Amino acid sequence: MKNEKLKEIGTYLLENINAVSGMYAALLLEYQPRWYGAINSEERKRIAGVGASMIFECFTRGDLVPLENYFKSCASIKLDRGVGIRDVVEGTMLGKQACIIAGQNFYTDQAEYFEYLEELEIFYRKVLSLTTDRYSSMLLSRLNAEHVRNKLLLEASRTVTSALDPDEVLSRLAEVLAGTVGEGCCTIFLVDPETGGLAPCAGFGYGSKECQSALQGLRLCPSGNSLSGVDGKSYGFCSSNKASRSFADILPAAVRSGSASLFHITNSGRMVGVALVSSDQPGFTFDDATTELIGGILNTVAVAIESAAAARQTKRQLMESESLRRVANVLLESPEGKNGSVLGLIADEARTIVNGMGSALMLLEGDSLHCVCYSGSPRCPMDFYPVDNSFYGNVFKRAETTIVRDAQSEIPEAERSNEIRTLIIVPLLEGHKKLGLLMVSNKSGGFDRADKRIMEMFAAQAVLALRNSRMFEQSEKLVVQGERQRLARELHDSVTQALYAITFCSDAAVRSLESGKDKAAIEQLKALQGMAQQGMRDMRSLIFDLHPPEMESEGLVGAIQARLNSVEIRSGLEADLFVEGDERRLPLRVEEELFRIAIEALNNSTKHSKAESVTVQVDFAEGETILQIIDDGQGFDPAALPTGGMGLRGIRERSERINADLKINSEPGKGTVLTVKVVEEIGGGDE
Repeated sequence: MKNEKLKEIGTYLLENINAVSGMYAALLLEYQPRWYGAINSEERKRIAGVGASMIFECFTRGDLVPLENYFKSCASIKLDRGVGIRDVVEGTMLGKQACIIAGQNFYTDQAEYFEYLEELEIFYRKVLSLTTDRYSSMLLSRLNAEHVRNKLLLEASRTVTSALDPDEVLSRLAEVLAGTVGEGCCTIFLVDPETGGLAPCAGFGYGSKECQSALQGLRLCPSGNSLSGVDGKSYGFCSSNKASRSFADILPAAVRSGSASLFHITNSGRMVGVALVSSDQPGFTFDDATTELIGGILNTVAVAIESAAAARQTKRQLMESESLRRVANVLLESPEGKNGSVLGLIADEARTIVNGMGSALMLLEGDSLHCVCYSGSPRCPMDFYPVDNSFYGNVFKRAETTIVRDAQSEIPEAERSNEIRTLIIVPLLEGHKKLGLLMVSNKSGGFDRADKRIMEMFAAQAVLALRNSRMFEQSEKLVVQGERQRLARELHDSVTQALYAITFCSDAAVRSLESGKDKAAIEQLKALQGMAQQGMRDMRSLIFDLHPPEMESEGLVGAIQARLNSVEIRSGLEADLFVEGDERRLPLRVEEELFRIAIEALNNSTKHSKAESVTVQVDFAEGETILQIIDDGQGFDPAALPTGGMGLRGIRERSERINADLKINSEPGKGTVLTVKVVEEIGGGDE
């Protein structure tokens, strides 16, 4: 038997036995007043302390010897007093509940607490087995109905103590409750902490999908088709979709006829929920024994049901938070995605976050709403909906989240898909500006207030993502415009000026030839040849700068080498490329910016520095890449240059775009060293 955690907590609780004894005694008094109500508090606490001490001794020993000795001495006494197996099992389970509560206070780490629960489950299985053995004679003497009762109580107790997932706990409890009647069905309604209403959380025994959908769309409300539970409390059935309306009409009659019954679930006088139990057997009615059995099961596991409800709510909130975090990271950290891909991601994540089947995104275009993106199914039957005189247009103008519980009756036929059943529509608002609508359809059981809350939070992030995407596209346009202006300046400063000089020189050569000045004409033609070659070099450089073909296929190093071969080396410049470390690909955006920085620095070396040699070094160090361009030109004083001189503004802007560290070291007559260092992000690679 695994008992590392049991031994750990057992040692502690034996030293603090009074606190656990008091808690255990209170549980015994609350759930077994027949046996402990007449005992004074000190005696009751003493009895609880004896039982708790034996349990903790078993924890520290790793066996059941103390309990075996106890059962041998007291079994006959309990039989003489009329204590039944249900009471023994219930008392054992109350002890287990006290251990669970003590564990919650002792273990602050959730993983350790779960390990403790697993060991506790194994331990109590052995305890229950031991208990069953000691009271086998009692079990044989009981009637068959009592045997079924105890079995169900035991199953319910095992369910709430062995299953850690709250949804699994509630589903298995619904199955146990359905098993108390022939061909039984059960739905457990829990109190919604946000609305105070009762909503279904688990069910068993409803075969068809239509029936399951109807039950999920059912609510217990203050008003509606009124009926009373076994405790006399009145409820009303409300429906959240068309399929559940028939149930809201049928179930009250079934309850009044006796084939269905409502059982109030309370814990310490506080309502936790309601269990609806019914039978499909013709002529079935609840007798006193069955009613008592179900009530006993619910009393035994009421604490666990409340714990499962709280855990279920916490689990949902954690899932929502994780989903929002994941969506925020994807949407807000990837602004370089095109607007269409961002819209698709928004639509896809929207239906995932609330478990819908389909989603659509409508954006305002002129005086219409345009369905720009879909995810899943069904889809909108129309691409455009007028803002005026349409269902969706009215929702857009109200700018309020709308839950459609029955789309087939609430939305005009021309504007809906025949496959849509339920729908939630959330406006996309940027301040007071209305951008469009985000819709999710066909969640099983319909949408509720919790879905409204999480969808509105998601919509706010979606609006932020849309704005970031729009701003990024605008910045890209500005970058493109800046590149065009730079190329225009380059063409004007180099190629255009060269062509003008060629034209002027050729005219002079023609005039010299016409006037018989052959020697002057030869000099002018030689000058013309040099101008044409320089123009060709400038044009080749500009063409290469537009889009180096080696960039995508060979990466940064290949593109720089191709540039040196195509321009610098052909121009007679001594140019070398050295690579340190293991060459690797960087994100394409980073490679392009580094290449453009290298090109600008090389242009400076050939045009302004009048360098005779240039060296390009690329160092692929661990976690960073360093690019250096070193020339032996005439150098300059960086502080004396005007802002943006020699293309330095463009180099600085490109460095900032990739968060690179830029350093320029130069002095007149001593050449120039330009260094760019990029720290690589984890998981970097091709984009």
